[in-house]
Amino acid sequence: MTQEALFENLETERLLLRRFTPQDAEFVLRHFGDPEVTKYLLDAAPLATIEQAHTLIDQYLSPTARTFNRWVLVHKDDQAAIGTCGFHKWNQRSFRAEVGYDLSPEYQGRGLMIEALHAALQHGFDVLKLHRIEAFVYVENDRSMRLLERLGFSQEGMLRDFFYLNGSFHDHTIWSLLRSEWSPVQNEE
Repeated sequence: MTQEALFENLETERLLLRRFTPQDAEFVLRHFGDPEVTKYLLDAAPLATIEQAHTLIDQYLSPTARTFNRWVLVHKDDQAAIGTCGFHKWNQRSFRAEVGYDLSPEYQGRGLMIEALHAALQHGFDVLKLHRIEAFVYVENDRSMRLLERLGFSQEGMLRDFFYLNGSFHDHTIWSLLRSEWSPVQNEE
């Protein structure tokens, strides 16, 4: 199966989850250079140049990059790119992957990320045939932990000094969702 077929575009009531294109470089730079977006993304420094944005997009578009995917979240009302979500470290042999997500601050608090992740998780279980989906969350990111709880994830423990960035180590919690725990009915709370 091709990368495009494995990671097809998805659609929800309010969002289009689409593959990256080279034309997304300005959005990527603005989004992943925003301190509010990157506040809890402690596995990499914020982007500072358009070249870094193009490099990131090239990684997502690589035909050999079958261990990860990222969708751009496009708000249907205004066609604005508002965030991303996708899978990392897809281990086909062990039927697991890590989910990651981020949303522009002006679109937070509207239930958009739970909508996007519901579609992405359903895709992970149905198309990628995942058994386990993991998430790593910075210990101070309460909003992300509440989101994962609403989606049915369980917190498994603490990963001490898990990421190193800007001269400091950062603890993260690890969360997981098993196929047997997944509810295909979206939680509208």
